[in-house]
Amino acid sequence: MLRGIYNAASGMLAQQAVQDAVAGNLANINTVGYKQDVPTFRALHEMALRRNESAQRASTSIGDLGMGVEFDSVSTDFNEGTLAATHNATDLALSGAGFFTVLTGAGERYTRSGQFHLQPGAKDAAGKPQGFLADDSGNALMGLKGRILLSSTANLTVDDRGNVFDGKTKLDQLKLVDANPSMLNKVGSNLYTINGATKTADVMVKQGFLEQSNVSAVSSMVRMITVQRAYEAAQKAVLAQDDTLAKTVNELPRT
Repeated sequence: MLRGIYNAASGMLAQQAVQDAVAGNLANINTVGYKQDVPTFRALHEMALRRNESAQRASTSIGDLGMGVEFDSVSTDFNEGTLAATHNATDLALSGAGFFTVLTGAGERYTRSGQFHLQPGAKDAAGKPQGFLADDSGNALMGLKGRILLSSTANLTVDDRGNVFDGKTKLDQLKLVDANPSMLNKVGSNLYTINGATKTADVMVKQGFLEQSNVSAVSSMVRMITVQRAYEAAQKAVLAQDDTLAKTVNELPRT
């Protein structure tokens, strides 16, 4: 009976982990380039049940008894989100597998969010103000030569291969990388680290577009309702078994 309570309780904990992941996805439904979290679970060890019929006969197998489930890990769904046109020269989107590279205080990080702007910087040797392309947190967008420096975005163009031009002058080429999804780790602020080797991404750059999150509001709400009902069912199972256990302890000794 206690085993049944533990099994039902493990189901409640599992559904709580799903609820947290779905809530986080919904909170980021409007975050540019966000990739939704997918919780995974694993079954606990099973117990083999056998029936002892008599001392002279061998026991017969009844079957395996599951011991519940437990939370395993959270994986990331890297399916591409839809591209929305913004007609802003500093908005970039990637079509295909790959990531932009940005420079943070902790080193290079990777992102699918292409919402950049011109960050003011120091003046050049001629005394002309010169800035660089950066994300909303001020992290510099990286090219093969380093930060992409320019004084204005009026004549900024980026072609499909990530070549950056100021008018007809080529400034740099975007540093676009790709890696095995298992090597990618979320580190917050819509950024990733890569634990392993990277390669040049074979991806198409779309200027004037932004990639939306790949979270479906309808699917997430349906999942949340399903999770809530499963949690309530497991909760009722715990209460029912607890009530039965209470009667066994309190009433059977009186008979």
